[in-house]
Amino acid sequence: MKKTDLYKNLALKVKGQMKQAAVPNRFGKANSEGVNDPRKATLNPLVAKLLGKGTE
Repeated sequence: MKKTDLYKNLALKVKGQMKQAAVPNRFGKANSEGVNDPRKATLNPLVAKLLGKGTE
């Protein structure tokens, strides 16, 4: 086998491993839980001050 063939096979092997790897929790569903939930949302301190709502 040529050296380029060996590297091609190695690249295909790595590509297959990357496809099989799990998605980290910081991406996807785990990260988006509660993003659209207004009960869990907090006001930015500057916005709260400007609106006069306070952060207490």
